[in-house]
Order: sequence, then structure tokens, then C-alpha cells
Amino acid sequence: MAEVAKKPTEAPQKKEGAAEAPKTKAKLDLLGLVSVVVVTLNLAAVAGLGLYLKKIWSKMSELETRMEQVAHQNDEELVSSPKEKPTVRAITPGVQGTLYPMDSFLVNISSDQGPKFLQTQMEFELSDAATEDEVTRKKAAIRDAIIVLLSSRSYKQIRETTGMVTLRRDLLRAVNNLLSNGKVREIYFTQFHFN
Repeated sequence: MAEVAKKPTEAPQKKEGAAEAPKTKAKLDLLGLVSVVVVTLNLAAVAGLGLYLKKIWSKMSELETRMEQVAHQNDEELVSSPKEKPTVRAITPGVQGTLYPMDSFLVNISSDQGPKFLQTQMEFELSDAATEDEVTRKKAAIRDAIIVLLSSRSYKQIRETTGMVTLRRDLLRAVNNLLSNGKVREIYFTQFHFN
């Protein structure tokens, strides 16, 4: 009888072991499927990121090429049209036009060395005395144009050899675009320093 009792207990053990094997195999199959899906999604994400970076790189290359072309055109304009380029003239009595002093300017400029400030003061040489009235009436607009122009420049641009010449030329153009009767012949910086 002892033998009979052992057999029934052994039979259920075999059935439980047989039932566990399909469950374990199903778990392994599911785990394998999840792993394949995760690996596939990661590969797709890496491929998509690679394509995105390739597009950004090509856009940056196009932008650099365009910036070089514009810089080259600006250099050619400076060389080919010396009469447009403002020059610093010696101040001689009787030849100089009316001088109009502007209030001091303090603007933020970009720099790779951290925040910088440009403090400058300038005087306009006007074409005639009548222009002084127009400059006085439009002083707010002129100051705004100058502040926008000064703050659009970087420390490196202004400190370069041609930076001051280019800045002076651009300031003359911006101010004269606002005037309708007379014009500003020259701009003299009476103060120019960085903080």
C-alpha cells in the first residue's frame, strides 16, 4: 500500500512540471519578442537621429558658405568703392560743417568672453546749419537706430581693424536714411570704450 500511495503523488508532480514547461517557454518567447521590439525601436530612433543630424549639418554648411559669400561681397565693396568708405578727415577751421553732439550711448554687445557693454559718445558733422533742426526733431528715432545698430555688433566685430570703419559707415547710412532735408557728412566718436 505504501507503493500505491507514492504513485498518485508522483503523477501530479509530473503534471505540474509538464504545465510549468509551456508557461516558461511562453515567458521566454514573450521576453524574446519584447527584446526584439525594443532593439528595433532603438535602431529606428538612432537612424532617425542620424538623418536629422545630417540635415542640420548640411544646413550649417550652406549657412557658412552663404556667410563667406556675403563677407567676400562686403570686402569687395569696401575695396571697389573707396569713395563710399568714410574716412577720418583732419578738422580744419572753415572747412568743417556744423557739429551736433549726441548724448552718450551705453549698449549691451555680445562677446564670447561674457557680457560686455559699449559706451560711446559721438558728434555729427552736418551738411548745413538747417539740418540741425531736423536732427533735433528726429533725435529719438536717430538714437533708436543707433542703439539697434550698436547692439547688433559683437565685441569681436568692433575690435577688428575694419570694424570701426564699417560701424561708422553703417551709422552714417542709418542716420541719413532718417533725414529728408540735409545729411550727416561724418560721425566723430568722442568717447568709445568697453566695460
